[in-house]
Amino acid sequence: MPQLPGHEAFKGEVHHISALVSPDLLRGRRVAVVGYGKSATDAALLAQRHGDSAHMVARSLHWPIPRNLAGLLPFKWGLLNRLTLAMVPPYKHPTPVERTIHSWGAPLVWVYWRAVEALLCLQCGLWSRFGARTSLVPDEPVEIGAFSEATMVPRPELFRAIRSGAIRFHRGQIARLTKTGAELDNGERLEVDCIIFGTGWRSDYGYLSKALQKRLGFAEDGIYLYRQMLHPEVPGLAFVGYASTVSNILAYHMQAMWLAALIAGRHKLPDREAQLREIAQLRDWKRSWMPFSHARAARLIAHLQHYLDELMVDMGLNPLRKRGPLAPLAEVFAPYQARDYRDLTADGLERPVPVRE
Repeated sequence: MPQLPGHEAFKGEVHHISALVSPDLLRGRRVAVVGYGKSATDAALLAQRHGDSAHMVARSLHWPIPRNLAGLLPFKWGLLNRLTLAMVPPYKHPTPVERTIHSWGAPLVWVYWRAVEALLCLQCGLWSRFGARTSLVPDEPVEIGAFSEATMVPRPELFRAIRSGAIRFHRGQIARLTKTGAELDNGERLEVDCIIFGTGWRSDYGYLSKALQKRLGFAEDGIYLYRQMLHPEVPGLAFVGYASTVSNILAYHMQAMWLAALIAGRHKLPDREAQLREIAQLRDWKRSWMPFSHARAARLIAHLQHYLDELMVDMGLNPLRKRGPLAPLAEVFAPYQARDYRDLTADGLERPVPVRE
């Protein structure tokens, strides 16, 4: 919750998004929602539906991920396959194919992402339409913005509500509160009596001692760990669930299998120096291009598949999971999802997939 000048004078109510457990908080009120993440956009739609008026205030914009690209193709086909994986900014250990794509094929990669941006702008109505309305196009290229933790899957009605004026959108941030509302840093004044801050949460590692946090190498952008789970300076401590991807449940399940196989002795860790080098490479790679956040160390997003490949190779398993006569094509174009790992048992070993009769 930001502390704003004029808070004492404001006659309305100020809440964090976590307090919005019922539309009754918004009913009959003139509401301003601050933020542009998924929770903030949901709150703005609730305010538009149940309040007297609805405003959104955002200082930075993020690329939306529609449930269906062009209204037809489920987005997993455009994001969760190895073809797109080869187009995003290269992983810390890129394959020869990825190095070629991002060197000789760099112009084609640029064109590909500009086409994606044009599709999203057309589908969601992000352009300003010759200056007649506020542009909702983010400042970051989509291939970089896709690694922002605020990338969202918005409800389809969000942009329609903004374009129709049902939700009044303001680019900027609140500079101060007044008796009857808020003044933005661009000079606009909003007459509101309820402000909802969709400004996120702070991670709390208070359950770890200060000495332990120091050994783990806490930094402003989080904890950098070997395979997102371990640190050689603190043996015996593992973090399962410390990763941010496009499919967190799958990532955490695979982490648990990897850790169980490690404890059972089915694979081994490299030595301490090798782990520290890997951690340093991960940190330097992320800081060289990935947008800053206090959780950047945990962020993998679209690089989920690279991460799962690493875990599979560590366990001595084949990371290429597609089966059948069209497997080579499926490896390139088909989305990877939980079903591709269904033949792994709880102890990290593979078993035959039963044939349905």
